[in-house]
Amino acid sequence: MVSAIAFQTRARTIDHLGREQIADVPTAISELWKNAYDAYARQVALHIYEGLPPTAMIADDGHGMSMSQFIESWLVVGTESKAAGALVAENLRQGLSERPKQGQKGIGRLSVAALGSAVLVLSKQRNNNFVACLVDWRLFENPYVFLQDIRLPVVEFSSREDLKVLLPQLRASIVENLSPEDGNPDRAERLRDAWRRFDEHEVSQDARTLTTSTQIKTLAELTWDVELQLGDWPVWSGACPAGTALVMFDLNSALTAWVPGQGTVPSDAQQSSRASLVRTLSGFSDPYDDQVDDVLDYKVIVHTATEKNVVVGREAGYGIGFLHSLDHVLEGAFDEEGIFHGRVKAFGKDIGKVELTPPQLQPTSSKDRIGAFSLVIGAFEPVARSSILRPEIHASVVERAQTHSGLSIYRDGLRVMPYGRPENDFFKIEERRQSQAGREFWANRRLFGRIAISRAANPNLRDKAGREGLIDNTASRAIQILMIELLKVTARRYFGGDSPVRKELLPAIEAENDAAAEAAKKTQSRQLAGFRQIVREQSARLDVALAKSKATRAKLDVAVDIGSANAVWNLNGEVDELVSERASLRVPPKPKKLGKFEDVYRDYRDRYAEMAAHVDGLRELWTEAASRLNAKPAIDVARSQLSRNQKAITDQLGKWRREIETLLRSEFKRIGDKVDEDAKEYYKETASLLKGVEAAVTPLRVAIEEMDQTRERLFLRFSEVYEPYHRAMKQLSEGLDLDGALAYAAAHGDTLERRLEQVQSLAQVGISVEILSHELHTLDRRLAASLEALPESVRGLSAFQTAEAARKELVERLRFLSQMQIAGGDTREKISGIDIEIYLVEFFGPLLSEQGITLRATDAFSNAAFFEFPSRIFPVFINLVNNAIYWVSELTGSKEILLSAGHDTLMVSDNGRGIDPEDIPSLFELFFSRRTRGRGVGLYLCRQTLAAGGHKIDYVVDQAKKELSGANFEITLTLPPKNVLLS
Repeated sequence: MVSAIAFQTRARTIDHLGREQIADVPTAISELWKNAYDAYARQVALHIYEGLPPTAMIADDGHGMSMSQFIESWLVVGTESKAAGALVAENLRQGLSERPKQGQKGIGRLSVAALGSAVLVLSKQRNNNFVACLVDWRLFENPYVFLQDIRLPVVEFSSREDLKVLLPQLRASIVENLSPEDGNPDRAERLRDAWRRFDEHEVSQDARTLTTSTQIKTLAELTWDVELQLGDWPVWSGACPAGTALVMFDLNSALTAWVPGQGTVPSDAQQSSRASLVRTLSGFSDPYDDQVDDVLDYKVIVHTATEKNVVVGREAGYGIGFLHSLDHVLEGAFDEEGIFHGRVKAFGKDIGKVELTPPQLQPTSSKDRIGAFSLVIGAFEPVARSSILRPEIHASVVERAQTHSGLSIYRDGLRVMPYGRPENDFFKIEERRQSQAGREFWANRRLFGRIAISRAANPNLRDKAGREGLIDNTASRAIQILMIELLKVTARRYFGGDSPVRKELLPAIEAENDAAAEAAKKTQSRQLAGFRQIVREQSARLDVALAKSKATRAKLDVAVDIGSANAVWNLNGEVDELVSERASLRVPPKPKKLGKFEDVYRDYRDRYAEMAAHVDGLRELWTEAASRLNAKPAIDVARSQLSRNQKAITDQLGKWRREIETLLRSEFKRIGDKVDEDAKEYYKETASLLKGVEAAVTPLRVAIEEMDQTRERLFLRFSEVYEPYHRAMKQLSEGLDLDGALAYAAAHGDTLERRLEQVQSLAQVGISVEILSHELHTLDRRLAASLEALPESVRGLSAFQTAEAARKELVERLRFLSQMQIAGGDTREKISGIDIEIYLVEFFGPLLSEQGITLRATDAFSNAAFFEFPSRIFPVFINLVNNAIYWVSELTGSKEILLSAGHDTLMVSDNGRGIDPEDIPSLFELFFSRRTRGRGVGLYLCRQTLAAGGHKIDYVVDQAKKELSGANFEITLTLPPKNVLLS
């Protein structure tokens, strides 16, 4: 007899289809946002909330679900509505045109399991009640439970206030799945036995583990207040009539990375998680399609205790216009025969139309064929000298490429993962560059672009179950081959190192950029020379003004002391003159680099600040005295002051007007003469051609060609002179601050050049340290062996013992410094303040004694303790104390270094001269130093080393927080609560 037996499904199947299928958190979010798109939402947002514990919510304003739809669709895995391409009723489309379905398998909603262990689902359809369902996805991790035994609580309610009453019931229903009491003894026995077996299995794997059943009970017992999250759902506030919200608890670490704690610096792993999320979701919808009217508006919003930040969203200014502005553009479409029709732009020049036939016949069967699809790719030259982009624009494009470059694929306007990510090389771009980087021009890190497919034209390009790429079939391989061939051909014809187009256009671009760079360099040089001249010329005037302000103050003090209203009034003119002089003694924007002139400038700056303070005090005292002594009626004083100020402004404006008019007249004459001279240039160069034609010496065709070539050459030459001049005049007429713009451009360019030099120098420093460390240890072993081999009589000499002591001290220093190598080879240890103090005294003891410097620690510092890698802590204190020793050693009196501690903070302070306010922004930059022969590496490494552990270091500027009068550096430690033992 044949038995007909149905499959039985374990609950873990849901876990396989959901959490385990999703590659990562950004992909899971993308899937849920696509569900919002299919629900005809206009906007969807992921909200991440700081708190204990952190929570998150994905909320949309789509058509939502009624109770019956939720049960028949959301709770049905692999629902037929997507597979059959069922249309959404017009009354649910919320006024939007029909959208192509994004979902295929009916399992996208299970992606929420990758974001949090539990989710509260809330949905509302127009003119219907709210529907709520609570799911703890850990119920589906038990391999012994059958799916039909899991019961999820679903409830319908009409008022927002009802949810507070219903939440405890929903939580209780979840826990009921662990030990049910529903009157079904068979189900109850199966579930109790399944959870007993699973608990025993988990404990056998790790006795210290918190079992899954305990975690489910613990989460259910917490007090849930979801009003904070739901306040950001427009349906809950009544702003929208329909939508769906997913409130998530016990979040994935990739989400909690955005809210590590108040004042906490994210660790390297958290920074990496953030970067991955931003890079993946920033291009969720096609940014290069400006024809779509109903594009889904998406955001990721992080809520902290003090602010709300949008970290991901559609960005203005980076659409198709941005792509077209780049050095190189390839744009067009493949037809159903695999033939590409498009246009190419190289170095900003339109090369014209391009048509490329496929390298092989395209598949024609209905299951294998590919349809038409379009593409647009923009790329930039890696070196600014070879680019048509202005240096500052090129720098911004390079910066954007760090997080947004790559060739993505979009289906019906929404992104297909993982194409466009750095680790994905579907079109073998990087693979080809490894063999011939110059010829194979295209590189993921310096291109932006997308391929646009549609489900209607390309039904055979289907996603894998894990939503991580297209299924490997004949259709996906065909599109891969077409794109690889297109990229290879265009690179070799138009863009690569051997292409004739590059060889033709690049020299002129580089020559133009070189000329512009040289002009900019000269401008910066003139600006620097002018700045120096102004400071020097005004220095003597500043001394006079400072002396005059002090003398006027002395007269005013006398007039006030004797109570003479007339004497006070008579000083008004002197005070006004000083106020005007203060304004005229200001210097223009300071160039980034002053070199040896920096000290002269700072001296001027400090004296100017002193003079300005004197003048401010003088004006305040005069005003108070004039009012108190009633030198003149108040209205007369006000009128007199208004008149004086008006005259001062009018006089200065008149002076500027006369100087500008003189310059303009001179410049107008110069330009007129130059234009007249240039206008004669063409005739001078081509007149001989007329004679040649007339004498039948030069063929007409040759003469015409030379005339046209001369015209083009002169046009190019003159445009390089007059176009920039015209642009500069236009920008000046529009109110451009030329001094400020030049200062910014110079500073920005210097910064970029300096960063490149810093990276190269730091790499060399690291190599040198490793070589020196190895060589010194090797030499020490040889030296020790050689000394040990000397006769006993020699080893007994005092000179030998001194040399041996010096060798041992050197070895001890090397041992100390070996902890400064950030090699990750050590383990976390308990580090106390007293450990740090002893370490510093042992290392710096002789130097401290020699310099007469006191190093002391507060009780709070000595008692502080925490767990961390020694290589992450001790090098920081070595650097900070070493710097402090340098700066206090120049003092003649007391020299003090103090180690102190606060709540989760450690501080190193000294009573030296402190840090100049202008140097504070650059303090932690690589190779920045004010020390004689300083390398400028220490503080940079301090910040980087601490940041690797999620800690931070800052220079204290608040006087109230300073422990000593000089430099104060505060380290804020970020460690798990059980790890922190700071008193």
